[in-house]
Amino acid sequence: ANGDGCNTDCEAEACGNGRVEEGETCDDGNADNTDACTSLCQRAACGDGYQHLGVEECDDGNADDTDACVTGCRLARCGDAYLQAGIEACDDGNLSNTDACTTDCNDAACGDGFVRQGLQEGEVGYEACDDANQNNTDSCTTSCALAACGDSYLHLGVEQCDDGNIANDDACIENCLSSSC
Repeated sequence: ANGDGCNTDCEAEACGNGRVEEGETCDDGNADNTDACTSLCQRAACGDGYQHLGVEECDDGNADDTDACVTGCRLARCGDAYLQAGIEACDDGNLSNTDACTTDCNDAACGDGFVRQGLQEGEVGYEACDDANQNNTDSCTTSCALAACGDSYLHLGVEQCDDGNIANDDACIENCLSSSC
């Protein structure tokens, strides 16, 4: 350049002329924003708002990890440790179904088929069992408690009766056997 905005061949210095000039990090001579050099003559980079084919899954030009495109220009997905707003209930980024968040990005809950670990009996969310069915006559009730005499549910093959108490003065006595009196 000779200082008057003209290069040595008297062509105007401009992005897109195929030559890297002052202020440019690249110049491939085209306006394609999906290749390695943008139309602003800057090297393509994650976060520039252009999806670079074969390199990025997405590029929304922001740092918001709750939308469809997360850090590293990757599409948001369950298990990436980013909570996608309105899509996932949770996302802890691990492969455990026995903590507070299952691998399908739903909050752990009684009836999901997984026994939640790390809680003590009496704590909210504690499960003694979880068989993921609505049957109260098997060994695990719908409240994720082990079937027991006195729980008001007849545990088939184990109890003769279960009236919800362990009194000995009614038709169902304390060990959930029918009274013969």
